[in-house]
Amino acid sequence: DPTTIFTGSAEFTYTLQWTISNGSCAASSSTVDIEFDANPTPANAGPDQQLCGTGTSLAANAPAIGSGLWSLAPSNTGAGGSITTPSSNTSGFTGTAGETYTLRWTVSNGVCADSFDEVTIQFDQAPTAANAGTDQTAAAANCGTTTSLTANTPTVGTGLWTIITGDGSGAFVDNTDPTTIFTGSAEFTYTLQW
Repeated sequence: DPTTIFTGSAEFTYTLQWTISNGSCAASSSTVDIEFDANPTPANAGPDQQLCGTGTSLAANAPAIGSGLWSLAPSNTGAGGSITTPSSNTSGFTGTAGETYTLRWTVSNGVCADSFDEVTIQFDQAPTAANAGTDQTAAAANCGTTTSLTANTPTVGTGLWTIITGDGSGAFVDNTDPTTIFTGSAEFTYTLQW
């Protein structure tokens, strides 16, 4: 049958010959190459990452079938971003602090449908340097049990007051407010951390 079905093995190329013969006349032959590609290894771009800084190593799977390629995903909203070695599953990636990137790991093999997976990389900015204010001891000590704190307001990140040392009965009106009111016990010294 000139239009028969041929079955082979994936990842092999076959050379087939079609021969037409008629009695004692010389036969006529022609060959055709048939390549069977296998579906690529399912892509796995690795876990999402959130880190402080501007660089990281990616962690996609190494394909057993096909080859992989990193790219910025169509849904990416991060500004800039550079993939060091796009064909390496563990390529380096650099971006800008304060930006979030969506990267796509695509595994391809011949004419088979690509497999892809995406990973989110979030580069956080370093927080504003904390300044808890001046000590309120000795001549600057407080009479009574309450005082206003004077920490700086962060431009990057969020602040939180905690009690490092003291009698344990201290309390903040709002421990996320840099200028909150702190109440403690008379005759005690507290070390507070912003």
